[in-house]
Amino acid sequence: MPSALALAVTAIAVIYFFLRAFVYLRHDSREPKPIFGAIPYLSPLFGMLIEQDNFYKRMRDETHLPIYTLNIPGVPVYIVNSLEVLQRIDRHIDTLPFAPVKAQTCKKVCSVSQAGISKIYGDNLLAQDGYLYSHQRASAQAGAPGASLNALSRSASKVFAAAFDRVEARGRTAVDMYEFVRDATFNATTDAMYAGLPMLFLGFLPNILARSACKARQRLVAAFIDYFGNDRHLDGGSLFVQLTNKVNDSTGLSLVDKARIEVGQVAAATFNTAPGAYWCVWAVLSDPVVFKDCREEVMRLVDEVNGTHTIDLARVRTECPLLVSTLQEVMRFYGTAASLRLIFEDTMLGDEYLLKKGGAVLMPNAMFHTDETLWGPSVGEFDHTRFLKAGRRGSSTKHPAAATEMLALMALILVRVDVVPPGGEWPAAPIGLSAGRALPLPSKRVLVDFIPRAAGKWRVIFTDKDNSGVNLVAEDMHSTNSTNS
Repeated sequence: MPSALALAVTAIAVIYFFLRAFVYLRHDSREPKPIFGAIPYLSPLFGMLIEQDNFYKRMRDETHLPIYTLNIPGVPVYIVNSLEVLQRIDRHIDTLPFAPVKAQTCKKVCSVSQAGISKIYGDNLLAQDGYLYSHQRASAQAGAPGASLNALSRSASKVFAAAFDRVEARGRTAVDMYEFVRDATFNATTDAMYAGLPMLFLGFLPNILARSACKARQRLVAAFIDYFGNDRHLDGGSLFVQLTNKVNDSTGLSLVDKARIEVGQVAAATFNTAPGAYWCVWAVLSDPVVFKDCREEVMRLVDEVNGTHTIDLARVRTECPLLVSTLQEVMRFYGTAASLRLIFEDTMLGDEYLLKKGGAVLMPNAMFHTDETLWGPSVGEFDHTRFLKAGRRGSSTKHPAAATEMLALMALILVRVDVVPPGGEWPAAPIGLSAGRALPLPSKRVLVDFIPRAAGKWRVIFTDKDNSGVNLVAEDMHSTNSTNS
């Protein structure tokens, strides 16, 4: 009689060959080549969850495939490694849309009611006059270069200036660098969006961004019910809030659903800015060459008259090319964003690859950010001058509000304080997990000393200069899970 061990081994072997055969049976020869792993279905899933971006890099380097299929429980996922394949996918916006992902976010993350979801979907989720595309157009209009963007940037700059005024008043101060950046960017973003309502968010950070913070989110939903129910958004609310609320009203969403969506908007607006700004600040402070170059560049914007130092942060984008290049290199070097598309119809990419209806396409930015054929042999190095070089340009789709905010913080920390790391030496970059973000969180706390630099009064202004934005690729600031922490 076979032993228990023999039976177990036999069962495992049968299950293994069954799963492998099942992959082949459901796989169309026109689909991208399938990747099995040690255990079909399970190995790819564990790799994605445990290794995160490193899994995709390892698969790319082992297979050298421009696109491949990962069969995981549920649906096939097509992983894109090639910029050329990504460009083909972008031509199929009708069959490979991003809109369904946004709709799922409203349902699963924002907890919009079933009645609200029905209105968001409408007769055709992908209709140009439907909710999702109307909301997208409203967001783009409010964030476009011009008076609205300048107003957002000016408000954020005031919040940053006040934060450094408090540092100066205290003198030499020990701070947790990530907490300082996170709090400053959260306060700046929310004040810019909901001007005049700083108490609205008091006590919600970092709770609003935590997975277990249901009570904090519920309290914020209640606050937004009061905010929109009493039309307070019309008195000081940003153009972004006013335009997107008009879309919500025209769709017939209830006051509660509007409030739930707004909590998602807050999370989306702040979720990636904090780690992005943190690594920007880290980049300009921790490397002596980058620090010297960027500080000298920004100091040229400071005017001193009768003991008053004035800096116009609107000039940073146009007059500090090294700082801008450093920001772009941070997005390339540290970026972990991934763009996700759901497949509505069977789609052929040229005559090569079939993408099956019901599947998903995942495009991890790290595949393109670490591609030596695109960036040359220095792809693994941080080069703050990289984007000064000819041909180094990103997509025409930009996030000027987030980029301007990060540039403003970088500039002010360079001119207003000296930053002393623990023991006087900067440690290796504490790169942690991305946790669904477009950039990773730091893996540990780094306590630094802030020492005020120039004595005297500071005027931080943001004039109405041309502010057409920084070449920041859209996907660099969007994760596949941008409203969930």
